[in-house]
Amino acid sequence: MSDAHFFALFGLPVDFNIDKQALKQAHLALQKQHHPDRNTANHGSNQQASLINHAYQTLLADDSRADYLLQLSGVVVDASESIADWEFLDSMMQLRIELDDTSDNGELAQIAQQVGLINQAQAQRFIEAYGNQNWSQAIDASKKLQFTARLLDDIANKTSENLAKDNTDDELYV
Repeated sequence: MSDAHFFALFGLPVDFNIDKQALKQAHLALQKQHHPDRNTANHGSNQQASLINHAYQTLLADDSRADYLLQLSGVVVDASESIADWEFLDSMMQLRIELDDTSDNGELAQIAQQVGLINQAQAQRFIEAYGNQNWSQAIDASKKLQFTARLLDDIANKTSENLAKDNTDDELYV
């Protein structure tokens, strides 16, 4: 298990567009193979299992996969450097306000759809910039992917909270 990078670990090509089902299947197979309970004699099995899980999470999400591809290409991303696209930031702020102001699952789904489209557009920007080795554009798209990923996570969390609070079926249990 000394593959040079996470893509090789899962038998995937070094590319932004990956087969997530193949990633999941390879992850499950590696988990089974390297699970600490199955490898009691191997003292490094906990570390191997941890590495496998970290690699899986890195490749699963668009934003972390984009960052990882930049890392593999030797591109240094300054985490302290912020997004300078005021139009993008304004649209994200508007969506954040809409998210904060609603508790309606239908509205949350609409916001998620809007953010999902923005995320897809940024993913496409990253693919093109990365392919052309336009590192400044790839970094910008990567940072915007991080922004949209956080917003999508917050939408999913709020939707889950709403579902947990939903007591509309209480009469069924009387």
